[in-house]
Amino acid sequence: MLETSPRTQTDSPIRAALHTVWKRREPIAWITLLAVVVFVQWPMLKGWYYGATGGSAPASIIAWRTDFDGALAEARPANKRVLAYFSASWCPPCALMKHEVWPHQDVADAIGASYVPLMVDADHDGGLSARYGVDAIPAVLLLDADGRVVKRSGGYLPRAGMLRFLTEAAE
Repeated sequence: MLETSPRTQTDSPIRAALHTVWKRREPIAWITLLAVVVFVQWPMLKGWYYGATGGSAPASIIAWRTDFDGALAEARPANKRVLAYFSASWCPPCALMKHEVWPHQDVADAIGASYVPLMVDADHDGGLSARYGVDAIPAVLLLDADGRVVKRSGGYLPRAGMLRFLTEAAE
């Protein structure tokens, strides 16, 4: 005759109760998990949407430079820093910033007041990503006129976050 342990006998009603509770709340748990994933990944999802629909971004009012040495040379006499923006055409959060951050006048004004804007294509940057330790894009680096990093931000920044980043660095 097989004996059952006391543990098995006491676990059975508890397990049954937990299973019943889980089955009733499982849809809520899955919906909550999905909502958290969407919230955390929103910049990526929205960037994919912009890429998939082929919608072109509004024209940027920022006069982006693409020559690193030229941007440093321009920053020296103007007593400005270089705002180096590392991005790529295939990057969904970069597309989101192109649509929702760079076209705004307040961002352009903050950049124009204290920075020389430099857009760096991470796929064709001639080693700048490695030089500055940029291993994820988008990335925004503030460089002094000698090319030393003053401040950095990795990842997507919404418009308000970019303005805060620029104003904190200018102080």
